[in-house]
This record gives sequence, structure tokens and C-alpha cells, in this order.
Amino acid sequence: MKRLAIILALAAVPANAYSVRSGYDVNGDASSFTVEYKPGSAAREYWCAAGEFVQRALSAPPSTRIYRVSPRPLARGEGMTFSLSPENAVGYSGMAVFPDSGDLSAAFAESFCEKTMRPDW
Repeated sequence: MKRLAIILALAAVPANAYSVRSGYDVNGDASSFTVEYKPGSAAREYWCAAGEFVQRALSAPPSTRIYRVSPRPLARGEGMTFSLSPENAVGYSGMAVFPDSGDLSAAFAESFCEKTMRPDW
């Protein structure tokens, strides 16, 4: 019940573009948000942006679970879509994690930023 209350509270955040420090734009809210496509991006970069968005823009705790909604493989030019709800989750993250249940904590997702940061960050 507490989890549902957090999701509902975060869903009230307006759907605006948010630029994360790694240079990705994120559009949406807690119910569904998309990390915009960048050519040559790997899954870890999308997860990095998702983790930062959830913690910084949505002010959610680091333990908040993020679920991948986008099917694999992504279509050419398509960003990756996530949610804070397991509903419509695809069941895999696209990352080399074991076991791969398709969700990561916001803190773990943001930890991928260390390898993807811009030099001017």
C-alpha cells in the first residue's frame, strides 16, 4: 500500500522534459517516462538517465524500483521507456545483471552514470 501511495504521489509530477547530467533528455512522469534516443547509446546509459531522473526530478528515494517497459530490441531511433510500476514491465533490463527481473533500484541504475559521464560534468 505504501508503494502505491508513492507511485500515485510521484505520478502527479508534470510531464516536462528533464535534462540529466549525462546529456540525455527524459520526458514523462512516474507512471511512464522515456529517456530520449541518442545514436550509439547502450542500455547502461538509458538506465543511468532513468536513475537520475527518478531521484532528482521525481525526488524518489534511492531504493525506488524502476521497471523497463520498452520491448527488446528498441526500434531504430526509439528511446527507452520506464515506469515505477511493474505493470507492463517486460521482465528484463537489457543489462548483465543476475537474476534479471527487468527492474533496478534508482541508485543502482544511477551508478552506471560513472561510466557514462560527460568530461565537463
